[in-house]
Amino acid sequence: MKLSEHADRTEKELGIRAEDIHKWIDGFFDGEGFDQMLRMGRFPGFDPYDHRKYRHCAEALTEAYEEFSEKYTRDQIKAVFESHVKDDYNGYLPHREDFQNGTFTDKYHDDAEREEREAILDPVELAEYFEQKSAALRKPGSGGESLPFVLRIVLPTAVAMLLLVVSVFSIVIPSFRADMLDNKKEMIMELTLAAESVIENYIRQEESGELTREAAQKMAAEKVKAMRYGEKGKDYFWITDMHPRMVMHPYRPDLTGSDLSEFRDTQDKSGKKLFVEFVNIVREQKAGYVNYVWQWKDDPSRSSPKLSYVTGVPRWNWIIGTGVYLDDVEAEIDRLTRSLLAAFAAISAVVLLILGSVVWQSGRIENKRLLAESGLREAKDRYRALVEASNEGIILEVGGKNIYHNHALQRMLGFDENELAGKNIRELLAPDGTGDAATNAGLKKLYAGEVTPLKCEARALTKSGGAVDVILKISRIFFSKKNGHVISFRPIRRGRAIGAAEAIVQPSFQEEQRSEILAEIGASESAGHIILSLDRLSLLVRDMIDYGANPGAIRRAVGGIFDATLARAATLALREAGETNLPHAFLVLGSSARHEMTMFSDQDNALVFADANEADLRRINRQLLGFADRICSLLNEVGYPYCTGGLMAVNPKWCLPVAEWKKRFDKWVSDASPEAILEFNVFFDQRCAYGDGALADELWRAMVETAEHSPVFYSQLVRNCLLYQAPVDLLGHVKTHRRDGAKTVNLKECLKPIEVITRIYALKHKIRETGTVERLRRLLETGVITDKFFAEVVYVFDYLWKMRFCNQIVAHHDLKQVNDELNVAALTEAERANLGNVLSQITFFQEKLCTDFLGSPLYKTISE
Repeated sequence: MKLSEHADRTEKELGIRAEDIHKWIDGFFDGEGFDQMLRMGRFPGFDPYDHRKYRHCAEALTEAYEEFSEKYTRDQIKAVFESHVKDDYNGYLPHREDFQNGTFTDKYHDDAEREEREAILDPVELAEYFEQKSAALRKPGSGGESLPFVLRIVLPTAVAMLLLVVSVFSIVIPSFRADMLDNKKEMIMELTLAAESVIENYIRQEESGELTREAAQKMAAEKVKAMRYGEKGKDYFWITDMHPRMVMHPYRPDLTGSDLSEFRDTQDKSGKKLFVEFVNIVREQKAGYVNYVWQWKDDPSRSSPKLSYVTGVPRWNWIIGTGVYLDDVEAEIDRLTRSLLAAFAAISAVVLLILGSVVWQSGRIENKRLLAESGLREAKDRYRALVEASNEGIILEVGGKNIYHNHALQRMLGFDENELAGKNIRELLAPDGTGDAATNAGLKKLYAGEVTPLKCEARALTKSGGAVDVILKISRIFFSKKNGHVISFRPIRRGRAIGAAEAIVQPSFQEEQRSEILAEIGASESAGHIILSLDRLSLLVRDMIDYGANPGAIRRAVGGIFDATLARAATLALREAGETNLPHAFLVLGSSARHEMTMFSDQDNALVFADANEADLRRINRQLLGFADRICSLLNEVGYPYCTGGLMAVNPKWCLPVAEWKKRFDKWVSDASPEAILEFNVFFDQRCAYGDGALADELWRAMVETAEHSPVFYSQLVRNCLLYQAPVDLLGHVKTHRRDGAKTVNLKECLKPIEVITRIYALKHKIRETGTVERLRRLLETGVITDKFFAEVVYVFDYLWKMRFCNQIVAHHDLKQVNDELNVAALTEAERANLGNVLSQITFFQEKLCTDFLGSPLYKTISE
């Protein structure tokens, strides 16, 4: 859309044209003078030639507020900004990451209107500037380089298409066929193992004396006979013995009891005795695959090639098997081939049209490029004039070289033009700096060639050997796609207070917000005061997300403020409940303990106190339950709701002395029931939020020791973890479920297996840390996991958390409701593919867990 079309749309829908906002959104590094150039460093990654890191992403909204706050309200700025960007990107508001990972490509608006209204030179200057050069520029359609250009474009395109066709039909399709066949093999093997497990159940009943062999075999054969799968439920299993005789075949009852020693594959020229082949494979390999021809399912009039998997049941001298018809594979390959041929025909037609258009427009594009280069040279001269008018010393540094400096800097430091041109920024600053660690770290990055905005106090060296105290401001710029800096030197005028400067380096506003919220909570005297403080938390989290903060930093911010809220609630509760001399600890559990919570997660907590004699126990328990009740009530009042499962310290079941907790651990480990495992998992992630931390550590050690003496419990923990299956299919596509009419996937459930896997390793290797990433880091340090495994798990974990936080913003603007259902249909194709790839990794993590703790592959463990 043109700028005028954007303005017309917002005028119609919002009642304001806001052309200045639209121009600003599509602005390049040629716009509003030198002041704008100095401001360009405020966002890391800013590139005026690249909208991916500029104003076509959600991160730029904050800058828009600052730019236009005096003219428009925040709601108006937000509405115009989002309308403009969403119109360009099909209703979606991209983030910087969307451009970096290729989800979107940047869109420009270089139309005639823009050239007229935002030209670097006015029409008179432009005509004068190019008057002597226009004749030298190649005119569109003038010939000259047309044929070489056609060859440069058309020939490589044709060769590329030919190579693509050859590679698809010689590599991709055969590879696809092999992969499909491998998947079929794996499927029939797993199905056969599942059927074998049914027979094993009857064998156990025979061995226990519940059934005679004859009865057990008959029941097993009937059970397997009834098992079906596949399209219309027509795929089946059969059973023979090692003679071989037919024990059971659902579609060939006429063969039951028959001697199959001479039964041959009539389609095989060698006359293969296929049932004898089954026996030989079981004897030699215990299990394996056989190719042969057999009737099509329940249709005796039709035969088809078939691939079957057979395995032995030694205790009954049986062989059980099932198979797939290879016609299915070939039919799918044929469908793929036809689709590819149709696609190539369509693509070829489109490419020919595009090539014709490209050839026709090439001359015009070349002319515009030359004009743009000339215009940029003129713009550079204009910026130089503005820099010279500045009272501050300024250096323009590109690629580590001082390409320009103004006279004000020469006068300030006493160097002439040539002397200053040969010096870089390191040579102009005192090596000891100011002694400030943050300033020195920023300067080191600058010296190393890293592009980083910086504002600090420094000492500039003069030609005479002295030094000038300055405020050094370094901003990012780009010239012809090269990284650079505008470095300004503003002399400091000291005030009356010794050492007081005009300007100081302020901490980030996000850190200030967090500190203020923590201070306000710490000084609160009621639930109402805490609520007012927590109302600012949603703004902080939103700002952190908008500025691209690491998900771990957001989790720590949310968790830290929750800790402060709980500590203040405990202090207020203690005033009402009264002091107790008995050591006790209020524990946070689960996500609260791990600092992996959203706003606002429900409560999971417990209370432990030192053992006491029977006479005092009832009184102490009652007092501490009152204390816990007040804490839980306050947390609920300020926005952290009660746990619907009653997993809170106010519940007598979760407010116990040390001895009783240890008995509870013993029961959890010995029972190993699903409910016991759930409670063990929640309690193992525990941290003392208020009170005597030694009690929490004692309980943690007791849990580790109890589990250490029960290998069976570890096995149950692992098997419980394996019940979760990543919501992806064999092709890596995300599986969804219906929720309120939308196809969604639950992000919280996707995170659970990573939390559980890490917890099991932490329990086994006695890792005290509670956070998932912190546990992984300790496991890496102790050599339990590799660098690669650590990086992969942390990437998946943080990726899903980032999506979870962003999904909260999309679903609930104020972040005060929890919604973990991600609408997959709202994602782009690239986002869905990336999510599928991430979720697929969970299966590999489970595979490692299964191998490390059970010593068997994942598929075999699941089948058992």
